[in-house]
Amino acid sequence: MPPKDATPDEAALRRLVQWIDGVDLPMFILVEHDDARLEFVRANETLGRVAGVPSSIFAGRSAEEIFPARMAAQLTGNYRACLDGDKPVSYEECLMIEGRETWWQTTLSKPTGFGGRVVLGIAVPTTEAKEREFAAAEAVSEMAARFDELQLFSTMAAHDARSPLATVSSLVDLVLDGFDDMGDGKVELLHLISKTVDEALEQIGSTLARSREFSGDVSRPTEVELGRLANDIAAMVDPEMTLEIDVPDASIECDAVVVQMGLRNLMANAARFAGERICVRLSEDVVRGLLILEVADDGPGLPKGTQLRDLSAEGERRDGNHGFGLRSVYQLLKSRGGTLEVRPALEQEGLPGARFRMEVPGRVLSGNPQSPLGQDDAGIWAEAS
Repeated sequence: MPPKDATPDEAALRRLVQWIDGVDLPMFILVEHDDARLEFVRANETLGRVAGVPSSIFAGRSAEEIFPARMAAQLTGNYRACLDGDKPVSYEECLMIEGRETWWQTTLSKPTGFGGRVVLGIAVPTTEAKEREFAAAEAVSEMAARFDELQLFSTMAAHDARSPLATVSSLVDLVLDGFDDMGDGKVELLHLISKTVDEALEQIGSTLARSREFSGDVSRPTEVELGRLANDIAAMVDPEMTLEIDVPDASIECDAVVVQMGLRNLMANAARFAGERICVRLSEDVVRGLLILEVADDGPGLPKGTQLRDLSAEGERRDGNHGFGLRSVYQLLKSRGGTLEVRPALEQEGLPGARFRMEVPGRVLSGNPQSPLGQDDAGIWAEAS
């Protein structure tokens, strides 16, 4: 392989530019200059058309000159990871382009023959699929909530029916005890009643057993790079990097959609009120098979005694569209076997603002789970340490 400090062959670079112009996939090329500046050489017309921006805005500019500060830092980190590695880098990302939220599945590779200084990117748009995924998750959570209500109603109805039927069965047995058969068919009728009641009780027992077997677990666990996911969300909620946002660096197995939607809601709320800092903390409850994600900020905080239901009710009273709110996040987590709750503020850690805890089924694959924010309930995670 040529040394990385070799100058990319200009003729070969021109041929690569001509090649991506003829490909009907969104593609772009970056080059690393001698001063370590990463600069876009070309974004093809397909990328411009799909992104809804002129492709000419990319050539000769760096990510820092095109995108907001935090997003640019995330993108530049991805490009350098490709240049410093030996394998293609593939990831999902969300970019704010012209004020619009767009989702992409991006693959970066380092073509040979350019001294290890050129990045070739292919960015497949996934915005519509992502929106459908989010909408489906919200619909499933609503259905799960309705199903829980129906399950509770049917269980209570079965319980209510079982008691009087058991009484009828006992009364029939009492009548049959010492009953004098007069040959008029009443004994057979009483036995038929007893048999019918017993069958009804058996069916009710089966219904209750079946009800207990039902599970709302419809999660699809996948491997998620939590650091990348949290940094993407940070770039959306604080694009100009006005806040210090601490995020965990770990690989986890979980329902990616649930974690993404929940974490985004909590980080967006924190960004609205934080003064200078937001902290996202990951811990693990091995015994219960849960990941614990906490989000705390240094804002003015919540009134003492505030409960999640109070915040949910307040959000529902607001006019306009406020997106996927706390109530929906709670329902979504509950439908996947998780929880969401408000926790006491952490003034001793410089985080006097709101603090939320999200629990979701999953496990840490790599990276060290952190201690929970605060010490008020550290014993829960004793098995994870």
